[in-house]
Amino acid sequence: MRGVLIRNPEWEASLAGFQVESAWMVGAWDDVQHMVERIDSSNPSLVMARLLLAIRSEDFTRISETLTNVRSVFGAPITAAGVKGYRRSYEASLNLHLTYELELIHHVLKDLPAESQARSKQDRRKALSDLSRTLSSRFESTLPAFRTREPVLSLRRISYMLS
Repeated sequence: MRGVLIRNPEWEASLAGFQVESAWMVGAWDDVQHMVERIDSSNPSLVMARLLLAIRSEDFTRISETLTNVRSVFGAPITAAGVKGYRRSYEASLNLHLTYELELIHHVLKDLPAESQARSKQDRRKALSDLSRTLSSRFESTLPAFRTREPVLSLRRISYMLS
């Protein structure tokens, strides 16, 4: 992608979403950070990258502030579309769905009790089982299409790796 950008630097903002997504999928967090700092955009992938970086930082204040911003950005198209605009706002709804799942996975994994005692092991197992059930139910509520479900599974993997 860098070759394309060298020949056509004006395409950077248009391709930033693809570039940042591929960087977080391979764990190139320095590249993700660099792109987020360099390109100020409300592109859904860049907004999600900011959230992933906040979760990665483990700074509760930063995570909270980023979640507020992310929800504001992703909620705007839904508000603009109004009651009859569900089809036009489905992508924004899916992004909010992903945001909630990232937050949920992060909180559950951070709050897991240590494995040192038998009671703790039962609590861990129950928390992970509840999380699995919740995520499974949420997954079934999405459109059964690769274009919809692949990002859900991809961001879940990333979230588990970060937490």
